Amino acid sequence: MNKKERVRAVLAGARPDRIPASFWFHFPDGAKHGAASVKSHMDYLAATDVDFLKIFNEHPYQTAFEIKEPADWGRLRPASLSSPFFQAMLEETRAIVEAVDGQCLTVTTVFGPFGEGNHATGGLVTEHYREDPAAVAHGLKVIAESLAEFSLALLDCGTDGIYFSAQGGERGRFSEEQFLSDLKPCDLTVLEAIDGKAEFNLLHICKDDVRLEHYLDYPANAVNWAAAKSNWSMAEGLAQFKRPVVGGLHDRGVIVDGSLDNIEKAVHAVLDDVGDRNFMVGADCTLPTDNSLANIRQAVQATASWPALS
Repeated sequence: MNKKERVRAVLAGARPDRIPASFWFHFPDGAKHGAASVKSHMDYLAATDVDFLKIFNEHPYQTAFEIKEPADWGRLRPASLSSPFFQAMLEETRAIVEAVDGQCLTVTTVFGPFGEGNHATGGLVTEHYREDPAAVAHGLKVIAESLAEFSLALLDCGTDGIYFSAQGGERGRFSEEQFLSDLKPCDLTVLEAIDGKAEFNLLHICKDDVRLEHYLDYPANAVNWAAAKSNWSMAEGLAQFKRPVVGGLHDRGVIVDGSLDNIEKAVHAVLDDVGDRNFMVGADCTLPTDNSLANIRQAVQATASWPALS
């Protein structure tokens, strides 16, 4: 199988020739935007041989005015798709998809409304929500409307799906009632807009100690979360989500500082636990920017030497 066939087999519930694998990290400053970003993605694909490519979005959401006080959220209106930060990302996505030229499937990053709200305010969402939940809830809904339109535009650029980074679901951040009433509906605004419109929408549930049960009905073709920490294991999540899952390796673990031999053993251990259906090897989250490319390549290639394949 080639890379696309391998990933598509997993998405269809079939047994691939070997388990696909992919990892990602933020590129360093100077390599995040424009032509430099295109080169970074292509160099990374060549060096690591990942089975699908995550396209990074280094163009954070911007509001029309500075949000200083909690009440300011109540004045937000959706950012236009013509906004420079949206247009820059659309241009990069088109260029990267063209450069990939069908070598593998691509998923382009869209941060959820909570994450983009923090990008736009320097991390004030949680603090402001505690002071004025109604105003912040309004602002997050507005951002969600913008992101839904943006996500559809990204699909029009030729990417094979959206990597949706869902944030804000940790048990200690908001109450269960607050998450269900004000955060989850905003995530769903974006995900429902793209549901059925791409072959590989990948839901990433960010952070540790998350109420994963509230994400079971989020529409996506596959799911990734921090299974190597205190959330559900890969096997538990596979049973709960009832669709393909991605992950298994700690993002600050053996793939960062382990030997090549130990990386291979770790990948095999994950595969022994999860099996050969509905699974792709990945990490809990984004790897360190200076992660060894050789280590990543080893983790990808290790699936081919898994004894159960023979």
